[in-house]
Amino acid sequence: MPVRRGSRGQVISAPRHSFPGLARSSGPPHGSSGQGAGQGCTLEPVAPEPSPSGPMCIVFFKFDPRPASKNAYRLILAANRDEFYHRPARAADFWGSNNEVLSGLDMEEGKEGGTWLGISTRGKLAALTNYLQPRLNHDARGRGELVAQFLTSDMDSLSYLKKVSAEGHLYNGFNLIAGDLRQLPDPAIEAQGREYVRPILSKYAAVCVRCPDYGTRTNTVILVDADGHVTFTERSMLGSDPTHWEAVTHEFQLQS
Repeated sequence: MPVRRGSRGQVISAPRHSFPGLARSSGPPHGSSGQGAGQGCTLEPVAPEPSPSGPMCIVFFKFDPRPASKNAYRLILAANRDEFYHRPARAADFWGSNNEVLSGLDMEEGKEGGTWLGISTRGKLAALTNYLQPRLNHDARGRGELVAQFLTSDMDSLSYLKKVSAEGHLYNGFNLIAGDLRQLPDPAIEAQGREYVRPILSKYAAVCVRCPDYGTRTNTVILVDADGHVTFTERSMLGSDPTHWEAVTHEFQLQS
């Protein structure tokens, strides 16, 4: 599996389905791919020209609730956030009650406080990818609140996703992954979705998007070891220059 890491938990998708192991969204309209300097959009590695319904943001994850050794990881997650370069955002840091949530934050006017990926010291983790639709509902609620609300709520992942399922029509299209790293999953569902992962990975091999005003601007890796020690590393593009990046790492222990 490509070097991207993520959490396993309850997975919900609206309006389309995603499977444990991979969540991918679709991005904005593009010009022709790689046609002349400064024109169109390129994907790395090289892939067919994207369309408005093509893949963009991506999350890879592997969750092993029962690591075989102290050197094994309970969770490995990696994600790329693709967004317009001009959309304001805050780099990952702790926030919320008692600073228990670690995530970046969307600072777009009217969407402030939402996020695309985060983890709490209580072991709650959530990630979101969007679908671009032919016609967006500009009166829809900000999808980033779906992650922020789960990370700050006392609801378990299944109850929360049932709530989101009932309210999904209030948002534009999305994939949402939510889970509690302190809870062991039912062994009967641990293998759910594995048969879907390989063909999806083959279809959506391009993981880095580069366009004139839109593209991959944040890389995140989250590691949780067998003892519950969390290492959260975020690499963010500075401004709109894809040659300048800044990385920061946070580490903490999950509450027992």
